[in-house]
Amino acid sequence: MGSYYFLFRLYDKRKITELSLKHLPKEMFGGFVFGFLTISLSIFILYLLGYYQVISITTTNYPVKLFTTLLVAALIEDLFHRGLIVREMENWLGTNAAIVIGMVVELQHIFNPHSNLFSLFLYLIWGFTMAMMFIYTKRIWLPYFFHIGWNFAQPFYGSNLTGLDDMGSIIQSSFNGPELLTGGAVGIEDSVFTALFLLFIGITLYYLAKKEGKIVKSKLFKR
Repeated sequence: MGSYYFLFRLYDKRKITELSLKHLPKEMFGGFVFGFLTISLSIFILYLLGYYQVISITTTNYPVKLFTTLLVAALIEDLFHRGLIVREMENWLGTNAAIVIGMVVELQHIFNPHSNLFSLFLYLIWGFTMAMMFIYTKRIWLPYFFHIGWNFAQPFYGSNLTGLDDMGSIIQSSFNGPELLTGGAVGIEDSVFTALFLLFIGITLYYLAKKEGKIVKSKLFKR
């Protein structure tokens, strides 16, 4: 964060408003809860359908070290993808083009373990919604803490995390049902329910951004 701040403070010669602390508490709490609840809604639906069962609850299987790794990895990704790529592309090509580029960048996750064809659509939706969180707030905090809540919730409920099965868990559970609904080996984020909830959030933010005049046009051809 320090490198990002000073690099663009010197390069752009501007205030680094995307790291402004003014709304940090609200966006930190709201982002984390929002991300956690998005996964929780999918888990709840699977539970009602009989595809999710709780076996036991313990913290001994959840190493704090792995969660710390998730914090750092998410920060690097969101600074680079949203703070740099989406921000610069929006300033240059306009909001809509920046969203598309932000979606395509997320396809790097297709190389995660067990990724499948549906994963491709999930990563595009993820890129869209995360870009919209940044575009709507013009700060990194909402997408970052949503990312943290999202990543924490999956192993919390005993799910794999983007195909990784060694992230620990707090709730030891069993997923039994169609892969399209449970997410299969990828994890609950690859569930059609999770994808639909995520898409709904992104569309809602786009509607609000457009209503509030936050969707800007390209400056590329302006004179």
